[in-house]
Parts: sequence; C-alpha cells; structure tokens
Amino acid sequence: MNLRYDEDFLENAVVLCASGRRPGAPALQVRRFHHEREKLYRLLDADERNAAFFRLHLEWFREWGLEKVLTDIVAAFPILSRSLDVLVFRQARGKNEEGGELYVNADGARHGVVALRSERWLRAAELEGFLNHELTHLADMVDPGFAYSPILDAGGATAMQQRLVSERYRVLWDVTIDGRLNRAGRATVAGREQRLAEFERTYSFWPPERRAAVFASLWGDPAPAHAPLLALASDPRDVRAGQRPAPGAPCPLCGFPTFNWLTAEALPPRTIDAIRAEFPAWTPDQGLCQRCGEVYEAARIPIPANLCV
Repeated sequence: MNLRYDEDFLENAVVLCASGRRPGAPALQVRRFHHEREKLYRLLDADERNAAFFRLHLEWFREWGLEKVLTDIVAAFPILSRSLDVLVFRQARGKNEEGGELYVNADGARHGVVALRSERWLRAAELEGFLNHELTHLADMVDPGFAYSPILDAGGATAMQQRLVSERYRVLWDVTIDGRLNRAGRATVAGREQRLAEFERTYSFWPPERRAAVFASLWGDPAPAHAPLLALASDPRDVRAGQRPAPGAPCPLCGFPTFNWLTAEALPPRTIDAIRAEFPAWTPDQGLCQRCGEVYEAARIPIPANLCV
C-alpha cells in the first residue's frame, strides 16, 4: 500500500508546526524551514516551484514526526495495507468534509482517502481518536466479512426516506465502530453515553426496552456486517417481518394500533399497487387497518402517519 498526501494537507500541517501552535519544532529548525521556503519563491517556472514546495513540505512533515504519527496509527489496521493500493490523506476545508472514503477504479484498484482539518494536529488525542474511527470505517469497507456496499438500497424509498435510511445507517455503524475501539482500549471520537444518546434520538419511536437491547447488541458486536445494519436502518418498524394482523397490533403502514384489520382477500389489486408504491416492503399478508384501506382505495395516494385512528 502506498501512502500519499495532497499538497494542501502537507503545507497546512507543516506551517502549523512552524507557527509554534503545535509544540515539537525547535526554533533553529523553524528558522531554517522559513529560510528554505523563502528561497523557493525565486523559482520562475510555476510547475517547478510547486514541485519544490511539495518536496520541502514533505521533508519537514517527516522531519517533525508528523508522518510517523500517521503511520503508527495506520499500522494498527493491517487489513488496509493488504487490501488498499493507495491510502491518501487530504486537507478538509470544514468539518463536514472530514471522513474516510473508499474509491474503486475501473481496474478494480482500491484507494482509501481520509480528509481531515489541519486543526486536528493541535490535539494529539483528538487526532488519534478521529483517525482510529475513520480508519475503522475503511477497514470495514474492505473487509469481506462486513460485505460493505456503497449503495444503501432502501427498496424503492422516496428521497426523504432514503436520507433517513442513510442517517440511521451512519448512527448504527458509528455505534459498532466506537464499541469495538472502546473495548480495545483505543481512542475514538465518542464514548458509550454519547453514542447511546444519539441512538435513542434516532430510534425514539421504539420502546425503551428494545432500544436498550439493540444498542447493547450493536455496541458489543465484535464483527458487525453491512446487511443487518442496513435492514435495521431501512426497516426500523419491522414492516418486512411479516407480522400478522392481530387485535390491537399496530398497522404496518400508519403505525397506529387497530382492531379493524383488512386482510389480503379484501384488497383489490389497484389498492395493493397503490400501497406498494409508497411501502415497497409491505406484503398483503401483513394486512392494514381499515382506515388506511379506505384512504388508499379512495385516493390511492400516500397518507400522513397521523391520518389513521
């Protein structure tokens, strides 16, 4: 695996050290760095000048031990060196740009890219925690056991539903990552209580007992996999579970309890088609409440969740 850096990433990290904001760069070395850097501005050819700046910044990136910080952390993820052709570190312009991504080209070569802000270098523990978390993301992506897919297929969901699926999936995946890192005694970006609070906000519609049980399972899972996480993200109300109509049970469409069920025999094909257009995972044997059936039969349009009683 080749380790690469973009120009901005190197320059920002090195200049941060030279400014004195990150301790560890001796004053004499800082003066020498600035002297060597000033000389490069005399190069008239732009390409030659840019290449010279890159070489200078890379030299001091190594001299001040910044590269070793990265390589020591990356070494804790041997699956990356076996599975990636290239691992790139690049500059992130803002917090929303930070993170790890996997790219696969037409030839099947896999490139991992980690974007981070230069401010991360100011706090060693924060940098280590961030890199541990994002490199675990990458490690899962290349792990055959995790079986990652970049396409979070929610079965014909609308754009809004798809965004909810993506957000739930992120929360679930982060819980499993920080749980593994926590048990291994390694720094990460969030502890158990923080992840639990985020999980409970995301699945606030579940009973407390279920939230506690599912979170404990995710936090303690030593080998999570993509498919179960996606199933939990895309079908949190268990519509796919094939629940049979039962007195007082929740309608699989609106979620309200009902004693007035419609069975498959009572549903004309056009009503079934209208329901499946909005709930692709729904099957007729799950039934639906009488009110939902009336609305779909009359209008055959998606209904608000609070329409059923």
